[in-house]
Amino acid sequence: MPDALMRTADAFRAGYRETLGDIETLVASLDGASWDHATGCPGWSVRDIVAHVSALESFLIGREPPAHTVSGSLAHVRPGLAEVTEIGVDYRRPWPLEDLLAEYREVVGIRLQQLDAVRDDQLETDAIGIFGITKLRSSLTTRVFDLWSHEQDIRRAVGRPGGFDGPAGLHSRELLARGVGGRAAERLDLSDGTVVLLDITGPGAAQRWLRFAGHKARVSDEPAAGPTVTLRLDLNTLTVLGCGRADDPSAHDRVVVEGDVTLGRKILEDVAFTP
Repeated sequence: MPDALMRTADAFRAGYRETLGDIETLVASLDGASWDHATGCPGWSVRDIVAHVSALESFLIGREPPAHTVSGSLAHVRPGLAEVTEIGVDYRRPWPLEDLLAEYREVVGIRLQQLDAVRDDQLETDAIGIFGITKLRSSLTTRVFDLWSHEQDIRRAVGRPGGFDGPAGLHSRELLARGVGGRAAERLDLSDGTVVLLDITGPGAAQRWLRFAGHKARVSDEPAAGPTVTLRLDLNTLTVLGCGRADDPSAHDRVVVEGDVTLGRKILEDVAFTP
């Protein structure tokens, strides 16, 4: 299956609409107790994930972050980016669920309306991103993946799997493959010519070949004869590992390793590449 990365304004719009719509559909049908289910993001419940999405998308539509200080010490908050992202979540924790969902719907509506005006020739212009000024293409590429990964956090927490073979899921699959390759190149002294086959099974299935040279990984869908090691796993497992989520400790055990098993296990020791 060829590369499914989003590259056009229409594709980014479709991915945004899909995953934000799926999140709303998921949480709107939950009872109150399910909103409090823990997710794979340490310290965050389902409602915290919704608050986080609303907070970041609020910033991207131009709203000022709340003048709020997180009171007390939270074990899951590390210095740096985690401290910043916790502010928007903690600010919304006392809100009634109906207010949280109402804000989500309002912010999503505005964000999608803004994206409707984006043209292909604007994707290389500078734009405000979560980490500062960046190209609009780069910001949207990352945001679709981030939103989809949080959709998956919610799905695992409430036991409603899905969303793997839509535009956002397939786009995210490509970034996960690149992330795994980049993390392996960063951590391990892999000899030039090493080839890792990511054999992704089930919904969203694809084979991605990671070729290593010069301490870098190149990902393609072009087969190579006799890969050094094959890692066979489904897209859910790849997501849990690549995003470093804590809610599925058996994920490593589901990966089938063939070929150089020692290398495969070294790669799997630490494949998380997201903040």
